[in-house]
Amino acid sequence: MEQIYRLRFEVYCRECGFIKEKDYPEGKEKDQYDAQSRHFVAINFYGEVIGTLRMIFPGPLELPIQKYCPDVHFENGILYTEISRFIISRRLRRRANDRLYYEPQVEDKKMSSGNNDFLRRALPMAFGLYKKMYQESKRCGITHWYTLMEKELWLLLRIHGFKFASIGQEVDVYGPVRPYLGNVLEIEQEVQKKFPQFFHYFMEES
Repeated sequence: MEQIYRLRFEVYCRECGFIKEKDYPEGKEKDQYDAQSRHFVAINFYGEVIGTLRMIFPGPLELPIQKYCPDVHFENGILYTEISRFIISRRLRRRANDRLYYEPQVEDKKMSSGNNDFLRRALPMAFGLYKKMYQESKRCGITHWYTLMEKELWLLLRIHGFKFASIGQEVDVYGPVRPYLGNVLEIEQEVQKKFPQFFHYFMEES
């Protein structure tokens, strides 16, 4: 968790300027939702956390999306979680237009049947972390994902079959984001139909 906090601070403070360094003298970005979350990390060969993501579960605290988007309607009878704090180390983002994740390029809009081309885009942190989150969601019976998402991430996921529906107006939460809702079953069906290699990749335990 200490590495997670430091990576979030590095990206949100020193890279993006979303938070002020003087407000985080320990060099760690953490909040009250961390105790109400399950955390996922990508670790390199040196034992360093280079990517992270958390799922916030309903609990004593209202979810961030409820706090920042009070007009968002929560469906009854569903099991949900909120995806939050999706961070990738700058060392993993190498292309000229890359921002917080990586900027979708022209070649990303078409899925080649070639295995090398598939692996080139299946292995980035955006999908490795989402794979683990998806598998944990299935184990927990989660049916819907709420999230506050940047346009870049929404586009990156959408062009690979992970369609999230916009459910509100843009707000400023560590930069401009919009509230979205993803139906896990519908996303499964879309990915399996259009991108079967991605579907099998997400289903594989590793």
